[in-house]
Amino acid sequence: MLSFAGQVAIVTGAGRGIGRATALALGKRGAKVLVNDYGGSFDTMTAGTTEVAQAVVEEIKAAGGDAVADGSSVGTAESARGIVEAAVNAFGRVDILVNNAGGSRPFHAVDEDTDGHLEGEIRTNLIGAMTLMRRVWPLMREQGYGRIVNTSSNTVLGQQGMLGYVAAKGGVIGISSAAAIEGKPLGILVNTVFPQAYTRSVEETADPGAMEWFRSHTPELVGEGVAYLCSRDCDASGGLFRIGGGRFSRYAVYGNAGVSDDALTAEFVAEHFEQASDMSAAEHVTDAAYDMTRFNAALAANWQGDLKEDWKK
Repeated sequence: MLSFAGQVAIVTGAGRGIGRATALALGKRGAKVLVNDYGGSFDTMTAGTTEVAQAVVEEIKAAGGDAVADGSSVGTAESARGIVEAAVNAFGRVDILVNNAGGSRPFHAVDEDTDGHLEGEIRTNLIGAMTLMRRVWPLMREQGYGRIVNTSSNTVLGQQGMLGYVAAKGGVIGISSAAAIEGKPLGILVNTVFPQAYTRSVEETADPGAMEWFRSHTPELVGEGVAYLCSRDCDASGGLFRIGGGRFSRYAVYGNAGVSDDALTAEFVAEHFEQASDMSAAEHVTDAAYDMTRFNAALAANWQGDLKEDWKK
């Protein structure tokens, strides 16, 4: 069994569903866990009580682990500071951060939802993750070790009626990729997950006809995968992983060779659009530096050597 003995984890949105499953998975393997959950509704706008987080703390303790509850809502620099301080005050350090807290208000057309609701979704799903990463970063940098797992969503691939949620979850992929590059030499590994499980969010958004089948996709089947990404045994960073229903797989961005013309026109694109869209020989684009290298090298082959050298600096 993987061991988290001597390590401290912060798990947000850990009072229910995937967050709870992740906290329990870490706790039973020896991690001390700060269980964060504001106890409110999935719409991110309605607060609840700390009883939701406290119930998970009691579960961890009943299984022989150690945990404390935190009822803060995520999404501001002040709340992030308070959550991290609570973990340090209780356990002395932070080794693991799982940014699981999130929510949405489906389904609304692009122009239907209120500005307040959109801002609330972005605050909870994106700014919450970003501010917490910023607060744990100096602690992890100083100790030369850290594991961060950020929760995104496959809705970023295209999902109608969830504009604010999709925008925020797309941003999560971006901040994770950027932090992974900066964190790797510091011993801080950052990964992102697309989770799938039967939770209260599914009850509000899934096709009723698929609901019975979805019930077998338990949060525990996601929490166990996330626990691995939090472990010392995991050396991956900058990855995007799809987890759910007993399946664990990697997703990535790919780019093809494209087409080029020094005097490119709209008509040239129209004529060659099918070729430019052909992904049959696409390759994995690992980061922005490599994207710049391959794109510009394709424009002029004699630049390739210099670009590979320069853009990696």
